[in-house]
Amino acid sequence: MLTIEQIIEIRKSKLHDRGYEIVFPEDKIIWLTKRRTIAGLLILIKYHTASEADLVGANNRLQTIKKILNGKIDSSWIQDRYGDANKPFSELWTEEGFSVVHAEGLQGNRQYVLDPEDHEKLFNINAKSSRLQLSVQDKNNILRLQGGKCNFCGSYLFTKNSINKYTFSKDRVTLEFDHRIPIDRGGENIFENYQALCHYCNKSKRQMCFVCTETCSDSCALVNPSNSHIVLATGEDISDRLTN
Repeated sequence: MLTIEQIIEIRKSKLHDRGYEIVFPEDKIIWLTKRRTIAGLLILIKYHTASEADLVGANNRLQTIKKILNGKIDSSWIQDRYGDANKPFSELWTEEGFSVVHAEGLQGNRQYVLDPEDHEKLFNINAKSSRLQLSVQDKNNILRLQGGKCNFCGSYLFTKNSINKYTFSKDRVTLEFDHRIPIDRGGENIFENYQALCHYCNKSKRQMCFVCTETCSDSCALVNPSNSHIVLATGEDISDRLTN
């Protein structure tokens, strides 16, 4: 079983061209590609179960971890609180490929779980290294196919760096690339499984996919809005919110 106290350092990756490494004794390394997933994983390693309340300042878990790791990590890499508190946990499997992390319960009362018996599996990088990294050309092609718009609401999309920080409803125009069928729900990591969404729609889709118990398919509006207007998770017709 791993403990936070065993960590030697948390650093920018030396073995890969991106991401971060949590270094344990005997040169054992957990590789993370997202900075925000560091906090989620550290909480799960220490406490085994966690909730979004742990990342919004509702308790002192983050501060406890920062105190233990003082001098072993750039303090700015762990925020005092996270506005979008599900991502540091959910991206442990959707982005980092850690299938041993799972969620229990419904949105708003969800617990994230990491069994100590599965700690050794965190050192396996196979799932993550096999994920497709979209090229600039791929991203441009996806945007071109969608007319430069969010595949759900139809808002014109822009990269974060090109958006004025004072832009009204910034979440509605911020470009994000989404797996139509989430990887953790059996989706393939291929070009055809990507779509461009605004941050607002992508976040809404992610939350809906969390609670869905149906099998993902083209018959769901969240997978292919040009083919269906029905959200399988709820049976809701969202044709009034789609532009396709």
